Amino acid sequence: MNEQISFIVEIQNIDMELLKFEELLKKTFNEIEDSQNNLKSKELELERLKEELREVNKKIGCSELDIKSYEDKIIKMKDTQKLIKTNKEYNAIQKSIKDNEALKKKSEDEQLAYMEDKETINGKITLIQKEIQELAYELSVKNAEYKKNEREFEAVKKDFLDKREFTKNKIKKDYIDIYEAVKKNKGFPAIATVMQSGACTGCYRMLPPQQFNELISENVFMQCPVCSRILYIDTTLSASASSAGKVSEKLNKNKI
Repeated sequence: MNEQISFIVEIQNIDMELLKFEELLKKTFNEIEDSQNNLKSKELELERLKEELREVNKKIGCSELDIKSYEDKIIKMKDTQKLIKTNKEYNAIQKSIKDNEALKKKSEDEQLAYMEDKETINGKITLIQKEIQELAYELSVKNAEYKKNEREFEAVKKDFLDKREFTKNKIKKDYIDIYEAVKKNKGFPAIATVMQSGACTGCYRMLPPQQFNELISENVFMQCPVCSRILYIDTTLSASASSAGKVSEKLNKNKI
C-alpha cells in the first residue's frame, strides 16, 4: 500500500474511533433528554390528577352538606307535620317532604359517583407516582452512565488527537485537504478500498479497467470518478486482481 495512503487510512481509523465515542455520548444524551421530557410529562399529569382529586373532594363535601341540609329540612317538616290540623296543609308538607327526600336521594347518588371517581383518581395517582419513581431512577442511571462515558472519552481523546496530528504531519497537504473535504461532504468512508471486481466500496460503481490497473500499482493517489472518495487496494488483494483488471480491459476493447 502507498505510504501516504496508509497514513490517511490511519487518520480515518482515528476519526472513526473519535466519532464512535461522540455518537455514544450523543445517544446517551438524547436518551437523558427523552427521560427528562417523559418525567416532566408524568409530573404534569400527576399535578392534573391531584387538581382533579381536589375538585372531586370539593364536590363530595358539597354533596355532604346538601344531604345534611335535606335531612334537617325533612326532620323539621315532619315535626311541623304533627302540629298541622287541615288536610290541605298536611298534603302540602307531605309533598315537600317527598321532594326533599328525592333531592336527598339525588345528592346521595351524586356523592356515590364522586366517591367512585375519587377511588379511580387515587388509583391513577398511585400508578403514576410509581412511574415517576422508576423514571427518576432510570434518569439517575443514565446521568451516571453519561458522566462515566464523558470521562472515558476525555481520557482517550487527547491521545487520539495527538496521534492524529503526528500522522497528519506525514501526509502531503493536498492529500489531507482532499481527505478532509471528502469526509465533510460524504462522511465515512472518505477513503475506500476497491473490490477485486474493480468496484469502489464507497459507491459500488465500477472503475474503468485502466484506472483500476493503475491503482493496483499502489503508486498513485486516486479518487473515485463517481463519489470522489480516495481509493486504495487492500494489501490482501491477490495478484489475480491485476489479471482481472487486464482481462476486463481487453474485453472492454473487444466491445469497442
